[in-house]
Parts: sequence; C-alpha cells; structure tokens
Amino acid sequence: MSEDRSARWILWERPEGPPGSVPARSEPTLWGKARQALGAGGGSANSAPGHGPGSASSPVSGALVVPPRDSAPGRDAIPSARIPHEHALGITQHTDLINWIIDNRMVEVEFQPVLDVVHNQVVGFEALSRGPQNSPLRAPDRLFSAARAVGRAGELDWICRAEAFRQMLARRFPGAVSLFVNVASDSLIVECPEDLLPTVWEATRELRVLVELSGDAMGRYPRQVLETVRRARAARWGVSIGDIEFSEAGMAMLPVLEPDVVKLDHHLLTYGRAYAGQAVAAALGEVQHTGATLLVENVEDQSGFMMGRSLGGNYQRGYFHGRPGALPDSLSMPKAPIRLREVSGDDDVSFWDLAVQSGAHVSSGLAWDEVNTITLTMAGPLAQSPVPPVVGFLMPENHSWNTELAVVYRILLARCPLTLVLGSDVAQHSNWRVRGANLPDDHPLLTHGFLIALSSTSALVVMARRQDADRDMWEVAISESRELARQLLRHTTDLIDNLEGGVRHGAEAA
Repeated sequence: MSEDRSARWILWERPEGPPGSVPARSEPTLWGKARQALGAGGGSANSAPGHGPGSASSPVSGALVVPPRDSAPGRDAIPSARIPHEHALGITQHTDLINWIIDNRMVEVEFQPVLDVVHNQVVGFEALSRGPQNSPLRAPDRLFSAARAVGRAGELDWICRAEAFRQMLARRFPGAVSLFVNVASDSLIVECPEDLLPTVWEATRELRVLVELSGDAMGRYPRQVLETVRRARAARWGVSIGDIEFSEAGMAMLPVLEPDVVKLDHHLLTYGRAYAGQAVAAALGEVQHTGATLLVENVEDQSGFMMGRSLGGNYQRGYFHGRPGALPDSLSMPKAPIRLREVSGDDDVSFWDLAVQSGAHVSSGLAWDEVNTITLTMAGPLAQSPVPPVVGFLMPENHSWNTELAVVYRILLARCPLTLVLGSDVAQHSNWRVRGANLPDDHPLLTHGFLIALSSTSALVVMARRQDADRDMWEVAISESRELARQLLRHTTDLIDNLEGGVRHGAEAA
C-alpha cells in the first residue's frame, strides 16, 4: 500500500536502506525535496521504555543509579544516527543521567483531564512529561533544561510525545476523546527518531490529537510552526495555541494559524489583564471570529472556575478538575467533544478576484511609480505597529520597489515574525522567519504584485495587477479587511506548499 503523504506531519524522510541499518545522514529531505539541514536529529533505534532492547529499570533501592555514558545499558544495541545539528545550550551537572534517559527512552507521561464544564465530562487529556522516579530530573523543567544543555531537547520532546501516543493507543478510548501534546520549539527543527516512527504513524491514523504550540515556538521558529500547523491539519489533527500573552510573535501569528483551541491561563484572566490586556483581547477576539474553542488552564479553585465560565471558557483544565496521573481504564463518549475546524478544499478564485469580490477599493490606469507611492503610504504605519504583522510579498516580474519603499520593507522583514514571499527568484531567501517559493515562468501571478499584512490588531491588502503591458499601466485594489487578509494569506501558503511540493489540504493518499 502506498504511503499517505497527506498525513505526514513534520517528519523528515530518511534514505532507504536495509531494515535496522543506520541511514547515512547527509542533507535531510522533506517529501523528496532537498532542504537545508535545519536541526538535530536523534536516531536511537530503541523501543519504548521496558519494551525492547536497551530498556533499563531503576534499581530497587530507590535512588536512580546511572551507568557511565560509555557503558549505558543496551548502548551497543542502540545504533545512534544522531548528528549534533541542535546546539547545546546551558550547562548541567547531569550529563550522564540525561543521556541515559534519552538513550533508553526512560521518560514517564502523566495525563491531566480536560473537562467540558457544561456537561461535567472529560473530553480529553493533556500529556505532561516527567523524568524517572527518584531522579533529580523528575521535574519537566529540569529534564528539558538538562537535555538542552547536551543538545538533545528536540529528541527528548519526540520521545515524550511518542510515549503519550503509546499510552493513549493502548487505552482505545472513543474516537472523540482528544489528546493535547506539546511541541517544544526545539523539536520543530529535529526529525523524529527512527524507532518512534511506527508509534507516531499509528497515532496519526488512530488518535484525535491537538498539537500544542507556544508563543515561544512562534518567536524562535515561525516558519517551522507554520509548517507544523499545516501538516497537522493535513493529518486531520487539531492545533492549539498557548502562552501568546508573553509573545509578540504569538499575537501576530494567531489569526494566520487559525487554531482550533486558544488557551488562556486563569491567573492571567483574573490578575493579569492590566498587564496583558492586548493579548487577552487578541485571544478572545480570535475565539469570537473563528469559533475556536477557549480552554482555560490552571483552574485551581471555584473563583478560577467561575472566571473562566464568565468569559466563555466551557472547557477547562486544572487541579480544581483533576490532577495529573495515569489514564483511566475507560471513558464514555464525550457529549460535546472539542471542535476541530473543517479544512476546505482548494479554491479556484484568483487572488485579484478574491480581493475585488471582498469589496476592496480599485483604482485603474496607474504607473508603477504611483503603485509604489500608494504602497508606501499604506505600508509605512505597519513598520511602526506595536504588534508586528505576518506579511506576504509578491514582486511582479521585471519590477522593483523604489528606494524609500525598499527601506520600509527591510524594516518589516526585521520586525515581522513571519514573511511569505512569492516571485521569480525568491526561494533562496528562505530562512527561519521567511518562507519563499519561486513562481514558474509564465505563471499568471508574475503580472501581479501585493503586500498583505495581518496581525491580531491590524490588516492591510495592497494588490496590483498589470492592466496594460505595452504602456506598463496597473490597477490597484486596497483593503483593510481582516477576513480578506486571512483568505489571501491562506491562498499564499497553499500556493507555496504546492510549488514547494509540500502538504495540500484534504489531499488523498498517493
């Protein structure tokens, strides 16, 4: 049976080889297309804890004793394909311990219930990672801090996620029960270890997963966040966004990512609105605009419960509703499962027609210099916006911006969390914060130019289309409609995906 490439998430392909062999690591490829090596991989070919070669148990005495690094249990049976693309960050006194935990997959996962407070019913669980019992790395912050210090935090994140999948798969809960799994920023640039792939593939087929991304991840690797979201949607998984109150990038990317679930901390709602009111307003605005689910977290008492309810938080998580622990043996079908967005198919409406049909103001008979002037007038305030937007650029063939507008664009590129670029020779400029794709010769969009900007507080569309090639005359459509900017950025990411050989929404098995 051929592989369903629409269901790939952020998994990197590996060169084919004999079963059990360690693939040579040159440049990783994503869906058969060569890409720059972006991050570290961890390629231990070990099974889940206690389920395969190299598994090890804590000594009965209580304290966790870790063998030296060069004699870790089962190390000879765990061929490592890891290349240190992920940089070590910080220092740790537990180098041997953290390497042993990662090599032997010795993580634990606890699950905290997510409650539908209207029906008083568990509708899902949040997976929370833990280190081994009786070890100094039991707490997740210490566990990941140590992994970051040895350059293996991304690999650890994959291990924790796969263990959560394994336990959920074993329970066989009703299909409407959701599992929230965090995707740390480190694992956005790290490929899935080989031994975990079967579990991840099975989870893709069987589980109702919500991929949770933080404002920190959006600030560090926005392009990879976008890629992760689109692959999650292609796998018919959901997307959850949290911690945007501490991240300008998170606030800016919120309307572009269009999450299924927006998380807000009860303490922020109760005590922090004077300090993070803009972020709260952005989150609640997204919920109202798209119908996303509001999930109130860290609800610890009746006051937090009532505050969450008053703002529409009918789904909550916190000690007030249940502490982290093992999964129950069984669970009833949720009466009101967390809603996932319907992914629409490709839309044949052109960029220009979409702008005009949405009510954009159109002017005709303009010279290119006049297009530059209009764009500069509209784009100037964006460069000073308190919340830098996500921006989409399209440069028409054989045309360029004037010097003043080029300066504004440089400011936008420096300030904006994510930039999408289309043109005849732009893909070479892709990096962590820029995703570009080259338009093929004679592509109809090469006779267009646009600037699209969208954040939680502002929106702008300036689109130009060549009207008369002989006289180089243009017509321009201008709009500040947030919905139009959303649609056009969605069209832009769809087009970039198609041009780059990436995911397509609603794609069928190859």
